[in-house]
Amino acid sequence: MTLSVSFSEPPLDAADPLEGYVNLLNEQQMVKVQKWLLPAVLGETSHWKKWMADWRKVESGVSKHQLVRRVIEAAPEEEGAALEKRAIEIAHELHTEVSPKLLGATRGVSDIMFKRLYTGMIIEQHQLLALAEVCAKARKEKKSVIILPCHKSHIDYIVLQYIFAELNLGPLAIAAGENLNIPIVGRLLRRCGAFFIRRKFGGPEGELYSNIVSAYLEGLLLQEGNNIMFFIEGGRSRTGKVLQPKIGLLGMLLEHVLSGEVEDAYIVPASIYYDKVMETRTYVNELLGAKKTQESLGYFVSQAQNLLATKRIYGNISVSFAPYFTARGYIQQQISIQRIGGIRPRFDPRTNKEDKVVLFKALGYYVLDQINKCSSITCTALVGTALLCTMRPGLGRADLLQRVTWLRERVLRSGGHVSALFDFPGELIGPVVDSALKVISNLVTTVPDLLEPVYQVAPGKHFELSYYRNMCVHVFIHQSIIAVVLHRFVQRHPEARSVKLETVMKDVRFISNLLKYEFVFSGVAPNTGSSSKKKSAEEVQEEWGAQLMGSSLMRNFEHALQLLISDKALTMEEGAEVKSIRLTPASQWNKQFVFLCQLVWPVVESYWLVLAGVRYFFGRTPLTKVDEGALQKHLQNFAKTLIHLGHLNYDEAASQETLKKALQIFQEMNILEAEKVTDDSGVTRTMVKLAEAYGAPGGLQKLSTFVDEVGFTGAGRTSRREGKTTRSTSPGLLSGPTCDRA
Repeated sequence: MTLSVSFSEPPLDAADPLEGYVNLLNEQQMVKVQKWLLPAVLGETSHWKKWMADWRKVESGVSKHQLVRRVIEAAPEEEGAALEKRAIEIAHELHTEVSPKLLGATRGVSDIMFKRLYTGMIIEQHQLLALAEVCAKARKEKKSVIILPCHKSHIDYIVLQYIFAELNLGPLAIAAGENLNIPIVGRLLRRCGAFFIRRKFGGPEGELYSNIVSAYLEGLLLQEGNNIMFFIEGGRSRTGKVLQPKIGLLGMLLEHVLSGEVEDAYIVPASIYYDKVMETRTYVNELLGAKKTQESLGYFVSQAQNLLATKRIYGNISVSFAPYFTARGYIQQQISIQRIGGIRPRFDPRTNKEDKVVLFKALGYYVLDQINKCSSITCTALVGTALLCTMRPGLGRADLLQRVTWLRERVLRSGGHVSALFDFPGELIGPVVDSALKVISNLVTTVPDLLEPVYQVAPGKHFELSYYRNMCVHVFIHQSIIAVVLHRFVQRHPEARSVKLETVMKDVRFISNLLKYEFVFSGVAPNTGSSSKKKSAEEVQEEWGAQLMGSSLMRNFEHALQLLISDKALTMEEGAEVKSIRLTPASQWNKQFVFLCQLVWPVVESYWLVLAGVRYFFGRTPLTKVDEGALQKHLQNFAKTLIHLGHLNYDEAASQETLKKALQIFQEMNILEAEKVTDDSGVTRTMVKLAEAYGAPGGLQKLSTFVDEVGFTGAGRTSRREGKTTRSTSPGLLSGPTCDRA
C-alpha cells in the first residue's frame, strides 16, 4: 500500500538507530509523530475524543433487533414477556460504556506502567501510518475497523487500547471473556471499552444469547466508525504458536455484511510479540496439568504489586499490523476462487450454510496467516531457539553469537521479519544478544570462570524456553515438514542414497495432515472432519492429500523445497529421469537440516506418545470405553513417566494442549471413536474407545504398525541433555555443509 503523505520536516531523527520504526514509549519520537505524522493523515479528527460513539444507543437497540424478536416471538406466549426481560438483562451484561475521563486516566497509568516495565513499544512507521489511514478512511465512510490480533498475554488488551489512545485513533470496543468481569476490575474494564461475552453459547438460552451478541455486534458496526477488537484465537496461546481460529464472533460480523445489513467493514490483522511474556511459568504449569488460576480482585492486586516492584525487565513489545482489507472484498474474492477454481462451482455463502462455514473458516485462517507473516521475531526468540536446537548441553559465547546471526539470516531468507533491534549492522550482535540474555535470565544460566562464557538452558526450564522457540516456528514450518519427512525416510531406509520427489511429497501430505491442528499452514484451511461418514485412516489421508493437490499450500511446500536446494541444505540428483533427492551417510550432519527437524520433533514426539499410550492402555482390554478426561490424564502421566525414564527427548511432549490435539486428529483418522454419554444424574461425558478396525482381533498389530510409522518421524537420536540414545538411532542425514557434534 502506498501512502501519499508529505511532512513539514523529517518525522524521525536520521541518526536514530530505530529509523523506520516508532517507539511509543519514547517521548521525543511521540511528539514528532503526533505533531507531524498523524495530522497529515487524520486531519481535523486528530483528537481521540472526536471519535467517541453513543455506546448506550447500541445497548438500547438490541432487544428490538429482528434476530432477538424472532426468538421471543417463537416462544410460547406465556414465556414471551420473561424472554424479553431476559434479553434486556443480557444486553446490559454485554454493554460497554466508555468513559472519556477514565480512559484518559487509564492511558496515563498505562504509560507509567509500560515505561517502568518495558524498554520500548515498537511499531514500523509505515504500518503506523497505514493504521491511521484506514481509521480515518473508515471514519469518513462511517464504517468500522475490526482489529484481529493474536493473543499472548493479558497485557494485550492494554497494549492495543494504549496504542489507539496514543495515536488519537479513538477507543476500541474490546470483546473480553466473562471471566474478567469481576468486582471493581470488571467495572473499570467496561468503562475502558470492554464488553464481556461467555466462553460458550450453549445451554437453555443459547439461541437467545447468540442472537443478542450478534445484534450487539451489528449495533457496534452500524455506529459511525466504531473500532472493534477481539482475539481471533479466542484465548491466550500457552505454547507461543498461534492457535486455531475461533470463528464465532468473526462469523457473526461477516454474516451482517453478507446479509447487507452492514455495508462493509475494514479488517486489520495484528501481531503482538514480547521479548518476555510474563505468564510463561503459569502456562507451563497449566500445560502440565495444574488447575488454571481463576481471575479475581486479589489476583489482579497481587499481579499489580509484583509489576510495580520491578523495573524494565521485560525488554520490548513489538506490535505489527498486516495490510488492511475489506470484508466485502474478501467475500467476493473467495466466491471467485471457489467458483472459478472449480472447487465449488455453485459456491454461495449467502444462501448455503455449508458454503458460509467454508467462508468463515477460510477468513479465520487467512487472518492467522497474515498475523504470522507480519509478526516480528524477537531477539529472545532467536536466542532461545539457538539454545534449544543444539545437540550440546551448552553454547560458548562465540558459538551462540554465530548461531543467532545464522538464524537471523535464515528468518529473513525464509520471508520472516525480525524485531527492530535486529535491524542492525553485524557488529552490534553482541550487545543485542546480551540484552536478550538479560531479559530471559531466569531461563538461561551462564557458567562462570571459563575461557569464555558458556550458556545453558537452566535446569527444568526447557519447556518454558520452548515458548520463545515456538514464536518463530511458523517462518520455517514448510521447510521443517520436508526435513522431518526426509529424516523419516533415512530412518526407514538406511541403505538408500536417494528418494523420489514424489515419495517425499506424499509423506509431506501425511505429516501435514497429522499436524494440521498444531500449525497454521499458509494456503489452506484444514477439514475439521465433521462428516458423519466413517472413514479409515487411509481414506482420511487420501482426502487431505486431494485437498492439498494443486493448492497454494502445496505450492508453498514446493517453494520451501527450492529454498532448501538453493541453501544447499539438500541436493537433487542430476540427470535423473525421475526427480530425486540425494541422501548421504549418518556421518555428514547438516546444520540447517537438523535445526529444521528440531522445530517439529517435539510435537511429533507428543503424537507418537499418544499412540503408544493408547496401545499400552487399550492393549489389555481393547473394547474398553474410557472417559476422555481420564484418558488425557493417563496419557499425561504416561508422558511424564517416559520423560523421567529418559525415553523422551522433549519435556513439552507432555503438554496437555498437544495431547488433546493428537486425540482429536486420531479420532478424525478413525483410530479412536468418541461418543457422548449421559448418566442417570444428567451429566454428559465423552467416552473414547479404539475404533473397530483396531479393537478387533489383529487390530492391535495394525495399531503397532501405525505407532512405528509415526515414531520414525520423530527425533529418535542422541539426547542433547544426557548423551544417550533414546527410542532409536538415526541411520543417516542429508548432504550439505556439515556441523560438528561435539
